[in-house]
Amino acid sequence: MRRGKVLDLIWQDDVSLPDPQAYGTFKKLFSQILPVRFEALTAGGACERPLAMSDGLELAPALPLGDVLVEELPLDLPYGTLVLFLPRAQTDMAQLLGAAVGESLQLLLSLASVPMERETDALYVMAHAAARRFTALRATGVVLDMRGFCQGLGQSLHRYWLADQRPLLPDPNLFARPDFLWQPQLTRYLRDLDPGFSAPDPQMIDDDLLCVSDDPLDLEEWAERMEIVLRATLGAPERVATPLQTGLSSRFNLQ
Repeated sequence: MRRGKVLDLIWQDDVSLPDPQAYGTFKKLFSQILPVRFEALTAGGACERPLAMSDGLELAPALPLGDVLVEELPLDLPYGTLVLFLPRAQTDMAQLLGAAVGESLQLLLSLASVPMERETDALYVMAHAAARRFTALRATGVVLDMRGFCQGLGQSLHRYWLADQRPLLPDPNLFARPDFLWQPQLTRYLRDLDPGFSAPDPQMIDDDLLCVSDDPLDLEEWAERMEIVLRATLGAPERVATPLQTGLSSRFNLQ
């Protein structure tokens, strides 16, 4: 959905705070999978799938998302917050959670400076780590089902990886399978899509890959910590630090 559409939804009062009872489990599990500060909102209209955005994203020139939300909704939104828009019509919380995690991992990939030739590897290992984290949470008594979570995750990654490469996909229903991450077809497809994909062994992916903090981090710090972990995991060299610009509000998205 385009930025202008998001702005329209907000100004048309079609974005609201979620019902705490209905979305309480979603918010608790999301924070246990991804240690990033976030605000979940429900949206109607053109919002047909979960969206993950930085609060600093400019919906229009000099009009950051966070400022618009604080003006239009009864909430406090600290700088560096991940904003989730959840389609109000979707009621399967497991699928909603999986899709929201998938969208957030893609946002993370755009914020972290992972070498371009390792981006497919990075998203692949993070998706596996998220699925494993959800499995571990289910062992503690979580009622949401694994099948729904993986289907939601697959719906999100399907949009990212499919792009215009549909002829390369051996099975048109691959991403709809709850076990898509473990299918040899997926690794073959990703190799065809990205010659740099190294097909990491899922059994070698650290279960705690995503656990970079015990407390929620702001977006920038989350991206920085995950970049360090991903570079180490994928054997990519450390990034040389560059001086940050000063004197600009953190509401502005400089990515």
